[in-house]
Amino acid sequence: MQPIKSITFAVNDSKPGAADTARHLSELAQNEGVKTKIVSDYPLPNDALIGQDLCIAIGGDGTLLGVLNAALQADTAVLGVNVGKLGFLATFSQKEAANKIAQLINGNYTIADRTVLCCTNNMGESVYALNDVVLKETQGSSLVRLRVSANKNYVSEYHCDGLIFSTPTGSTAYNLSAGGPIIGPRVSALVMTPICPHTFGNRSVIFDNSTQLTVESSQSDLSPRILIDGSVRFKSDSAFPLSITVHTKKFHLMQNSDHSHFAIVRDKLNWGAPSIRDKMV
Repeated sequence: MQPIKSITFAVNDSKPGAADTARHLSELAQNEGVKTKIVSDYPLPNDALIGQDLCIAIGGDGTLLGVLNAALQADTAVLGVNVGKLGFLATFSQKEAANKIAQLINGNYTIADRTVLCCTNNMGESVYALNDVVLKETQGSSLVRLRVSANKNYVSEYHCDGLIFSTPTGSTAYNLSAGGPIIGPRVSALVMTPICPHTFGNRSVIFDNSTQLTVESSQSDLSPRILIDGSVRFKSDSAFPLSITVHTKKFHLMQNSDHSHFAIVRDKLNWGAPSIRDKMV
């Protein structure tokens, strides 16, 4: 892999120790001859990574999501440093990042190209998602009616608390909590999962990456919130119909050369952990 010559550190100042970590890593990078800068804007301005080889997001998975648009615009790789518990995306601890930053700078890394969703409203405005697009009820107890078509072919009308449209990366987030499947990060697919559907037969559906999904609200008096990677976007009462597609660009996630996605999944979901019964024996 190519050596790194310039790094922007995107810091979540609300995380204790994040700013100190950024300064320490910046000094280590400068010792390797790398040009660095530290920013704390969230989300990162769209032009913040132009001309940069790497963005190191220091905070957690949420901090990393905040650099998505800038990374897509500049085609810049992103590495996540988690200040706290191990994350699904921000997989480097502070200590590991400090120990390995010289190796990474000199090309000892891999790049995982992750699928990005493009959500476009009826005015032609587009927002991008690394994890998911969620359409969710607004009243706390009200169900929504959403009609979904795939490549102009009617799929179904859903009477539910909401719908989740997830990338493979986001399949271990809200999609998983709602009973959706875990999808390997290299799979070329997106998944639609209903949230508490009124009809028991409404289950997750997996579409291939070439699919254009169209979502219409069947209720004129109740439009769901539209959340892109957890943030409310668009004015829901005038956004429909929505188009959801796989973006032409990929998100470049930098990882250790020996990174194992399912090692992270096992750790986060406690796969293979001894059961209570085993502990009692």
